[in-house]
Amino acid sequence: MAEKNEYYIRVRGTLVLVTPEVYKACHQTKRKVKTLYEKDERNGLVSYDSMDTEDMLGEETIPDSDAASVEDIVEDKLLRDRLHSCLLQLTAEEQSLIFELFFAQKTEREYAETLGISQKAVNKRRHKVLIKLRRLMTA
Repeated sequence: MAEKNEYYIRVRGTLVLVTPEVYKACHQTKRKVKTLYEKDERNGLVSYDSMDTEDMLGEETIPDSDAASVEDIVEDKLLRDRLHSCLLQLTAEEQSLIFELFFAQKTEREYAETLGISQKAVNKRRHKVLIKLRRLMTA
């Protein structure tokens, strides 16, 4: 009479009876994980988790490629300051046009309706104000 093998795997410290298929899948997965760790060790891969300290996680040492550089932040701040000072040099009417079209995001047509003029007139004013602003920014 053929002897029937029983297969067990350890789950949280307790042996659990499983089918041969589950036993085989479990041990194949364990072997695959062990092989990956061995491969990482051969290739000199270092885990960021191994660099954890009480003050900081090792993952925090990874530079953020999406973050803006200090130079970019400073340049943006300088440009914003320059733009702000140039906007203050515009007339109240020109400032209103810039605010409504670019900050309040109104369309030329909507802004024209509030002023009681044509959209074409708003477009011409916008064009003139932007030229003036560009000249002020480069001066």
